[in-house]
Amino acid sequence: MSPGRVIVDDYRHRTGEHCASTALRNILAHQGTDLSEGMIFGLASGLGFFYLCAEDTSPSRMFHGRTVTLENDFGLNTGVALVDRVEPSDEVAWKTLRDSIDRGQPVMVSTDTFYLGYQNTSSHFPGHRCVVVGYDDDSETVFIADRKFEEYQCCSYEELKHARNAPDYPMSSRNQYGECKGPLALGCRIREAIPKALERNARGMLEPDDGLPSGIPAMRELAAELPSWAAAQDWSWAARFGYQVVIKRGAGGSFFRSLYADFLRESALHVPGLSDALPHSRMDEIAAGWCEVAALLKDQSERESCEPSLFEEAGRCVALLADAEEGFFEDALRFSGPRV
Repeated sequence: MSPGRVIVDDYRHRTGEHCASTALRNILAHQGTDLSEGMIFGLASGLGFFYLCAEDTSPSRMFHGRTVTLENDFGLNTGVALVDRVEPSDEVAWKTLRDSIDRGQPVMVSTDTFYLGYQNTSSHFPGHRCVVVGYDDDSETVFIADRKFEEYQCCSYEELKHARNAPDYPMSSRNQYGECKGPLALGCRIREAIPKALERNARGMLEPDDGLPSGIPAMRELAAELPSWAAAQDWSWAARFGYQVVIKRGAGGSFFRSLYADFLRESALHVPGLSDALPHSRMDEIAAGWCEVAALLKDQSERESCEPSLFEEAGRCVALLADAEEGFFEDALRFSGPRV
């Protein structure tokens, strides 16, 4: 290996359902803490919802099904010494990444897939998490472990710079990365972390305070506004993107809800009474409901002219899902609150 080429030794990359939970699982496993992806996602209080409507983004209307604080919340719930940071300076961000790689520590970074050539996409998708495992100064290339690719992917220094801090798109990842503050081991027992994670997730969905249109209130807002999507100039692309964030784009095939069902199923082995209070079947049913919404949006996106009734039906489905998720998280709060 040349002096200007460094790759983290013994890093095992495993593919997964969602970018962030896959990255967290693999980074923790690299240091000896081996958890399932579903458990990682749940311990990160990762189930969420936010809705954005902005004419300067593409599409102009979009929603997503995980929290924006997943990575940070994982550390808060488990005591793992990993903190999410943003870095205003591209130069400092690059130096910090290199220094970590030189120490043998892979780095989870946030990117916009539009700028990563190997993603082969023409649409922006900020916030995509992947793991940088090495670099080569001679070819000015970085090596990336990315969720759906079995082998390391390569991109140029310039591509990574733009992907981490978009120069020409309103939504930037702001050089966000996971900073290791110590050994990546659980700071408490899993049976103690699970109720903490449940409570944080429930409060985030029922009482959002992150400054975004998020949680159950944002879900109800989407339900009310979906019929108006028919009047949007990019109605087809908005519908297509909505379908994709439920079924594709690292959402585990059903808007992250199936990942959360996996978390509930496994957590029941650690926490007495959980399977009775919060059976995973409830989340399986919610996941199926989101797949129905996705099917309506996919149908809409493939039409030459807009069919308003499809957006109306999607809105009705989302309203019912908001009721179901509100009831689930009210029960989660009742179960977890007194135990934390």
